[in-house]
Amino acid sequence: MKEIKGSVEIDAPIERVWKVLTDFKAYPKWNPFITQMSGELKEGSIFDVVVKIPSRKDSSFKSKLVKVVDKQEMMFNGTIKKGMLTDDHLFKLESLGENKTRMFQSIAFKGFMSYFAGSTIKDGQKGLDMMNSAFKVRCEAQKK
Repeated sequence: MKEIKGSVEIDAPIERVWKVLTDFKAYPKWNPFITQMSGELKEGSIFDVVVKIPSRKDSSFKSKLVKVVDKQEMMFNGTIKKGMLTDDHLFKLESLGENKTRMFQSIAFKGFMSYFAGSTIKDGQKGLDMMNSAFKVRCEAQKK
């Protein structure tokens, strides 16, 4: 298993951060990593996802929402290359006070192809970091 992860502290209440995180239709406007995501915010829903990894072509795949806890956590399980590569993508929010929130995300890659995807996964870390930075800006710019 290979994993990428990162977190960002945001000057915004957890409710606003959750709203931005779950507004999937707006992802193309601000998200440089997950450029498209569509599906229903309900456990068991299948999402259509497009990821842009720096220096690589866009990657399209299906991802299942396996866990959602309102204003706290979402976990997706994606299947890439017909199951030869799967990923568990966790988003977790933590309130750090009335107007401060930490957003943590991790992507754990599993399967046969994870052993050969080292440089892609390394570039994926750059994409995840870019998303965290853009997410912070988006959340802090939003009004109540």
